[in-house]
Amino acid sequence: MTALSTLSALPSSYAVRLTNQMLISATGEQTDSYLHGQLTVNINDLDKHQVRICAHCDNKGKTWSVPYVARFNDGVVLISNKDAGTHSLAQLNKYGVFSKVDIVDASEAYHHYFISDALANSLCKSFFDSLPDSPMSSASSANGLLFKTPYTQAGFYALITAEHAEAWEEKMAEAVEAIYGQAVFDAILIDNLIPTLSESGVNEYIPQMLNVQAVEGIDFDKGCYMGQEVVARTRFLGKNKRAAYSFTLNHATSVAPGETLEKQLGENWRRAGNIIATAKLQAETWLMAVLSNDTKETDCHRLAENPDITCYPNTQPYNIEQNPSNIIKKRK
Repeated sequence: MTALSTLSALPSSYAVRLTNQMLISATGEQTDSYLHGQLTVNINDLDKHQVRICAHCDNKGKTWSVPYVARFNDGVVLISNKDAGTHSLAQLNKYGVFSKVDIVDASEAYHHYFISDALANSLCKSFFDSLPDSPMSSASSANGLLFKTPYTQAGFYALITAEHAEAWEEKMAEAVEAIYGQAVFDAILIDNLIPTLSESGVNEYIPQMLNVQAVEGIDFDKGCYMGQEVVARTRFLGKNKRAAYSFTLNHATSVAPGETLEKQLGENWRRAGNIIATAKLQAETWLMAVLSNDTKETDCHRLAENPDITCYPNTQPYNIEQNPSNIIKKRK
């Protein structure tokens, strides 16, 4: 696979072969009602051509994973990284025994890819009848699932059946300028501040600390679901004081999720928060961390484990502010 120096050096036509993704499949007559009671978005209203980001929480509102959720193959699928997805699978099966729903790890049956906008027409027309035309819309076929992503790096997430993966790979190799590894996709997620949890961050944060509300991943007007009381109270009383931020180091260095960032206060440094996701390219390192939500772009931070490395938060690509409210909306 091709190495990438920096995210800004991406060519117009490229693909990313994803090797750290997990696919959870839920089928059965009570799939919708069960998942509606587990996830932060309204599954009952999920259109067959729609994809949502959501959070899956425990009863205290702590987040197991932040997956994409979509309808596919007469069921519902959740797409996340393996660290977080493994926990979600266990928790969904723990409570799913009381419902008519089958929840399985379907990861081995599919290959995952991210492909650039410029590559989509030439590559996808042999596998899908049409391309989704708006962010977070999807198309499906016997070959798999395809959805348009909302990232600055315009492109599509492709889920291709193992049966058709060889043909896809051959077509991709003919059409593409470069094929990259998982780290490039991870860097894209961090650059766009798409909430991502590695093992150390699983079950540590409520969704608003991860900016899930900012990517339309919480439907505050839906009824009861696991962790809903904490999520709603945090929203309507304005209690959340944390948020996710991204950082870019202008060199390649090894940083592990779970490491600590410190913030400079005058001549001193104090603990600011933990890193929840990282991506290392050839000449650049990307970090996502949960910090105080009043953090400014001018605030200098450093790695507690490597204090010679300092960095500043990137501009957030969306608005994370929420006005507190005492209005209790009609539940769905």
